[in-house]
Amino acid sequence: MKLFSFLTKDTNINFLNKRKIAFVFSALLVIASIVELGLNGLNYGIDFSGGILMEVKTDGAADIKDMRAKLSGLEIGEVNLQTVGNTGDEVMIRAQAKNLDEKSQMEAVLKIKDILGETVEYRKTELVGPAVGEELKKAGVIAVVTALLAIAAYIWFRFEWQFAVGALIALTHDVITTVGVFSLLGMDFGLTTVAAILTIAGYSINDT
Repeated sequence: MKLFSFLTKDTNINFLNKRKIAFVFSALLVIASIVELGLNGLNYGIDFSGGILMEVKTDGAADIKDMRAKLSGLEIGEVNLQTVGNTGDEVMIRAQAKNLDEKSQMEAVLKIKDILGETVEYRKTELVGPAVGEELKKAGVIAVVTALLAIAAYIWFRFEWQFAVGALIALTHDVITTVGVFSLLGMDFGLTTVAAILTIAGYSINDT
């Protein structure tokens, strides 16, 4: 309790006095995010880039190293494996088969099943072709831009223009820095991420 003893009803912290520092820090975050996006771009997930997604369950804890070694010989691009859940027996297999058509992807799925055999339970298999991935990418961009423009139009109409400008700057800051973090960390950027960004935009404008 002593740690927070300075927080009393009479506490008076001059936050506005630090506004210039906050402005500079926020501006640097936005610039850094834009530079990061320009240099490294986004690590598009299967939703946008196309590929194969399989979820399997092993009998006991999964030996990721052994499974990765078995699948390394497949010529279907980068294959990523990771455990999901807390039990350690569920594995997500992502194959970035970007240049394969649907028929070739199905053949790749059969090869994966041949390699892993009947020792695993195949719970889910998803295929996304490159053409569909491009369409989803465009739809995701349109969704985000349309939502931001709609918010901008409402704020501009509902409040005085000075407050509207401040709210839109804060909204842009929050969205750009979030996308910048995804680029910096190389995290998968898919449809779920787009939904998360729209949620962040909603919370941001509500908070503002």
